This record gives sequence, C-alpha cells and structure tokens, in this order.
Amino acid sequence: MDMNGKDYERQIAGYLRTHGFSRVRLTGNSGDYGVDIVAHKRRHKYAVQCKFYSKPVGVAAVQQVVGGMAFYDCDRALVITNNTFTRQARELADRNGVELMDNLRSSGRLRNALLFTFILLSFVLLLFTEYRVFALCGIAAMLFIFAFMKYLRFIAVRDKHSGEG
Repeated sequence: MDMNGKDYERQIAGYLRTHGFSRVRLTGNSGDYGVDIVAHKRRHKYAVQCKFYSKPVGVAAVQQVVGGMAFYDCDRALVITNNTFTRQARELADRNGVELMDNLRSSGRLRNALLFTFILLSFVLLLFTEYRVFALCGIAAMLFIFAFMKYLRFIAVRDKHSGEG
C-alpha cells in the first residue's frame, strides 16, 4: 500500500501518542488552518503540521502552522516531515519558536517483519539443527539490537523535547 498525506498524518498521530503526547486528535480534511493534529504535552498545547513530501519542506509549512496556532489556541507549534527542511524554513521556524522534526518515516513495519523472520529462522535452527548455540546467540543479539534501537530513539525524542517547562 502506498502512503499518502492522510496516512502519514494518522501515523504521526500514533507516533505522538507513543512519545509522551496526550489528547492527540486529527483536525479534519480541509479548512484545518494549517494544523493537521492538535496534541498536548507537559501543560502545552501543540499545533502540528505534517508534511509527507518527496522534497525538502519550505517556509510555507512553517507559515501555515504559525497561522493555525491562534485558531486552535495553541502555545507551541511543530512541523513534522518524512523529508528534511530548507534552510529558509529552519530560519523562519527558529525566529517563530516552531519546532521541526525531520526524517520521520514509516512506522518500521518492514524492519519489524525482517526481525520477526530472522527470529523465526533462528528458532527453526534452534529446534531442527545442531547449530543451537549459534541460533540462541543470533536471537539474543537481534533482540538486544532491536531494544537498543528503540531506547536510542526514545532518548533522542525525549532530549529534543526536554526544554519544555
């Protein structure tokens, strides 16, 4: 299934829920005033603009979310993209206190499927061959790597948002 902008917004809403945001809600299809998601975190109300682009995101996304903050009575703004931001967008965001999160891509279903396949194959080796020690080491290593990657991602997101009062 190919992802589109609406799919990306739903995915980002889920991402926000699993990364410390509460009362996460999508604003609707059209007439959203530049805000795709409204969410709360640490006594702050966020206006979130999602951009699923094949090229770097420009200043328009920052302008849109700044404009939509007042309509939704938000005190913080966040623009999230699967790509990167232009220099001009970063400058405008910095001047307006808008947080930017780039390179937030798919939910990792492929990675999880590959991990599951590796573990399943390791169990087959474990049960039906004489390479049990290697299979156990492989399973343990992959589970450790997967858990460590999740931990690093959690730390990166926590540190990015730790400056909020």
